[in-house]
Amino acid sequence: MFMVGSFAGVGLGLAPRDALAPLRNARFVALTLTVSWVVSPAIAYLVLHLIAIEPPYATGLLLLALAPCAPFAPAMVQTARGDPAYLAAFTVLSAAVTVVVMPLAVPVLVQGLSADPITIARPLLLFVLLPLLAGTIVKSIHGRAAERLRSPVALLTNIVGGALMVALVVVFGRAVYDAIGSYAILTQIVFLVALGLAAHVLGGGLSDRQRSVVTIGVCTRNLGAALAPLTAVDGDPRAIVMIAIGAPVTIAVSAIVARWLGRRAVSAGR
Repeated sequence: MFMVGSFAGVGLGLAPRDALAPLRNARFVALTLTVSWVVSPAIAYLVLHLIAIEPPYATGLLLLALAPCAPFAPAMVQTARGDPAYLAAFTVLSAAVTVVVMPLAVPVLVQGLSADPITIARPLLLFVLLPLLAGTIVKSIHGRAAERLRSPVALLTNIVGGALMVALVVVFGRAVYDAIGSYAILTQIVFLVALGLAAHVLGGGLSDRQRSVVTIGVCTRNLGAALAPLTAVDGDPRAIVMIAIGAPVTIAVSAIVARWLGRRAVSAGR
């Protein structure tokens, strides 16, 4: 319910025409693909070599590294004064490519998750792509209905998300405690900061508003997409905990980055 609600909510606010035009910008598309699915896992591997954490937590970080663009990215992009049309394109591109890349990359990159690509792809299709497409279709057919649905869907998703966090603490309390007491949170912070800096530096050829979208997009991690492969395998619960604690970490880091980008935009007169 958390995953479906998150992506359906994004789709309800996403008009197809808003996402198509920016996709003609080859530099933007190339940067998004490169940073999200080449630079991101590479940085995750580097961080895991520098900071030793338990293998299940490492699995969680690698899954997060393959899942850019959280549902709360629009709020951060607004703070950063990024281009909303390019955010729409980034969202669609991220969801579509994640569904294709993650089933192929997970068995190669993540030890212990040896399920075949079709098994990993199934929950991504059901919980990520289909809800996003359903919301987008409603938005394109009846915009007013989509706007009316967004608030209750967001409310339900927030309630379910809160229940999920409580359930994780109750069911996996020891793993949550171990994660807080380990370097798991530090590893996520280092990963996100390094990834955000890499995106900002590599995005120098884009306009500032487009560059901010890519930077915020990769600083926010999509927990639903990262969790989806774990529904297809009998994995260690600590991997689930690692992804779950990514919620407050990514919100905090992306909020700091968004404020910094927003101040830069104001000083530049945008």
